[in-house]
Amino acid sequence: MTTTKKLVIMGAGGFGREVHAWLLDSIKNGACRATSETVWEIAGFIDDVSNAPDIFSGLPPILSKIDGYIPEPDTYVVCAIANPAAKKLLTEKLVAKGVEFFTLIHSTVVIGTNVVIGKGAVICPFTVLSTDLSVGDFVTINSGCTIGHDARIADYCTLSGHCDVTGGVTLQEGAFLGSHAVIVPKVVVGEYSVVGAGSVVIRKVAPGVTVFGVPAKRISG
Repeated sequence: MTTTKKLVIMGAGGFGREVHAWLLDSIKNGACRATSETVWEIAGFIDDVSNAPDIFSGLPPILSKIDGYIPEPDTYVVCAIANPAAKKLLTEKLVAKGVEFFTLIHSTVVIGTNVVIGKGAVICPFTVLSTDLSVGDFVTINSGCTIGHDARIADYCTLSGHCDVTGGVTLQEGAFLGSHAVIVPKVVVGEYSVVGAGSVVIRKVAPGVTVFGVPAKRISG
């Protein structure tokens, strides 16, 4: 007997559509390929919008608002929320309801030795996770990032595309990196801080601040 397992994408914005594409690829070529025992399908999106925009033509429907979502058997939610604070708030609400989250690792991701990846993480194509590192729960790593040895990426962090997190770096809970950000070895990026796109961080970033530039300097917070 074949069991059908369903995937629900939390977040119907641009990143949600990207996650939809990576899930389709996983169903065809990756971890969600059909077997004699299991068939995977994408049921739709949950989001706090009332109707799908025109760009969703032909894509799965929006099933409900996030707060109104009721978990079902053999159904897994994929977190496609990039904002760290919103991601924490919404995932905690669904976890309290008993929702099971799916960890999406694209088939092109390179994973070295002694790499730990938490629940609900989304790791997009062509990312490299080198060795002896950890990625926390509900971490988002967009396409083309590199994570060096002994790095520690805490829960709810978001890395935009093509970030370079070098050896021994610590990203504390909820840190957000803009695209092409570089964190030099052993630097700590504080909780819920923001590193602007294209910045090079050479010293510790305090919690809750925004830094930008080469080298990165505090601009707010």
